[in-house]
Amino acid sequence: MALWRRFFVAGIGALGVLGAGALPTSADENGTVISFQSMTPITGAAVGAVDDRGLTAGGIPWRITSGIGTVDRDGHVSASVTGLVLAAGPFTGINPVGTFAAVVSCRTTAGNIVNVQTGGVPANTSGDATINATVDLPHPCTTPEVLVGGLLKTPTGATVFRFFAVSNGDFADAS
Repeated sequence: MALWRRFFVAGIGALGVLGAGALPTSADENGTVISFQSMTPITGAAVGAVDDRGLTAGGIPWRITSGIGTVDRDGHVSASVTGLVLAAGPFTGINPVGTFAAVVSCRTTAGNIVNVQTGGVPANTSGDATINATVDLPHPCTTPEVLVGGLLKTPTGATVFRFFAVSNGDFADAS
């Protein structure tokens, strides 16, 4: 009887472990793809350049007071920038772009780059904006970066994304 009881208790314990493993993971339970407490603005050689993710930086140096955010495995992007403004030229200290957006850039296991963009949000002339959106992330999303920039109109009327700052983040590969 004691032997049977041990098998029964061990079986219940094993089922508990299997059941716990089947529960969905939230952002608070290691569901975070990237979390950042700061961002680096584009300056120097990065100005106007295409980065290693295939994205183009703005054509003038920028500066930023603060940039924080997270992206979870479900693709929820939360990013807040303060003081993202021009660092040179006649409009130094001002954000001339009325709409900011974010791009989450991921590498797949095959090494391909996948860039997914949020919709635009209002940005004030002080360079403050908050982005809360959901994007369709590739799975897995490895070495993620979050880039914040403007949605700009070209002379032909097309809208293009140009980034002004990039996340300095801790990331966990999303599978």
